[in-house]
Amino acid sequence: MPPRRGRPPATEAKLRPDAIVAAALATLQAEGLDGLTMGRVAERLGVRTASLYWHVRNKEELLDLLVDAVTAAQDLSRHVDPDDWRASLVAIMRAMRQHMLGYRDSSRLFAGRFSTGPGQVRNIETILGVLRGAGLSTRDAAYMTFLLSTFLIGFVGGEQAPLSAAVSAGRSARSYLDDLGGELASLPAESFPHLVASAADLVAPDLDSRFEFALDRLLDGVEALRKDRGR
Repeated sequence: MPPRRGRPPATEAKLRPDAIVAAALATLQAEGLDGLTMGRVAERLGVRTASLYWHVRNKEELLDLLVDAVTAAQDLSRHVDPDDWRASLVAIMRAMRQHMLGYRDSSRLFAGRFSTGPGQVRNIETILGVLRGAGLSTRDAAYMTFLLSTFLIGFVGGEQAPLSAAVSAGRSARSYLDDLGGELASLPAESFPHLVASAADLVAPDLDSRFEFALDRLLDGVEALRKDRGR
């Protein structure tokens, strides 16, 4: 967070960059992304909102800082096995999913946002290194990194979002899915044969197995790219 011309120095500890980011993260956890405003962060810091704007231009800049703070809290390099690219990516993706689930609305925070803070740059470098080590070209490694990121954000987004208005209002997800499965299974089979046959699988509760299934298919794609390049 470089200083801007004419900006007063953050003489108070509460206006140091790390303090601002910590207050924003606490606000995110307590109130979600919709409740994260510059005013709320200033209130948590015990300063006037105008004072905060001297150090962070707007909410979008604050979100960039939050993305890097969340990313920097995780070191993906510890999951890398230089002799096994697939195991490395499985471990990385599992760790990233669990890490994101620890932050409220993290999927919405990350969706479509590509900042170049040190935390994010470090972890992108790690993933690119694994893919390049697997034999992918620079282009394929870059595209696959984007694909893995998009899959992860979308999957976590599904986990963090309410399934319906009823669930948002307090109904249990399991109860809702049980009833939904019954509704799908009772559809006229002559019109919806595939939905009826797949009803139980569509509402099955095991998100871990769904994540592993999708991740395996993505990594099969990496293997296909390796073979194509080998030819």
